[in-house]
Amino acid sequence: MSLPSVQEFRRRVENVNEEPIRFCLMTLYLFCGRISEAVALAYKTDKTVARGPRGTDARLDVYRVGSMEFPVVVFTVKTAKRQGLERKVAVPADPAYEPWAQPVYEYFKQHGQQYVFPFTQQHVRYRCSKLEVFKGLTYTIETYPIWKNGVVVRRVERYSRPFTLHAIRHLRASELVDYYGFTGGDLAVYGGWTFHTMLFPAATDRYLSLGWQTYFPKLLKVALR
Repeated sequence: MSLPSVQEFRRRVENVNEEPIRFCLMTLYLFCGRISEAVALAYKTDKTVARGPRGTDARLDVYRVGSMEFPVVVFTVKTAKRQGLERKVAVPADPAYEPWAQPVYEYFKQHGQQYVFPFTQQHVRYRCSKLEVFKGLTYTIETYPIWKNGVVVRRVERYSRPFTLHAIRHLRASELVDYYGFTGGDLAVYGGWTFHTMLFPAATDRYLSLGWQTYFPKLLKVALR
């Protein structure tokens, strides 16, 4: 999949002058999330349920290796398409490893028991369009088969589409694999995919509840920026 660079994405987001939208985009990236996992409101006609976090869904923790300690920001995310099953997304608080972790944590803390992003996904898309956050960015969908009754009935040829909010999930997942060395299992725990989706058909969904400690050491690498 051809995607914009992480550096270009970060630069554009950091230049968004509307604070709620800027932090919503940062949160989507850190969560490797779907937009419904960030926003708190939804229209009755929406096919997805808004499961956005409250300010209390972020906390500080410590990851210990021998005598070394690494500060961690841990977010509780209600996983879309999994009936809101909670997962823990942990990122290093040290800005050398993740420059957005501490600012996003502090933004969450400002909201206490309230929803952090009390608006709809349509609002985020509209503001991103008006602010031209992703103007000119695209990502490529590679050729893939359409199956019916166990048989490939046709193939969709490679094409490009405009960069969207959902593309942030693809961008982050690609970075976690290509730069941080995540396995399919790590992605399942971090991003909320099922192990079946991550090509582990013998595993079960219970592994989604594995602690963030299983993947966290891989994130102790200087961030791309």
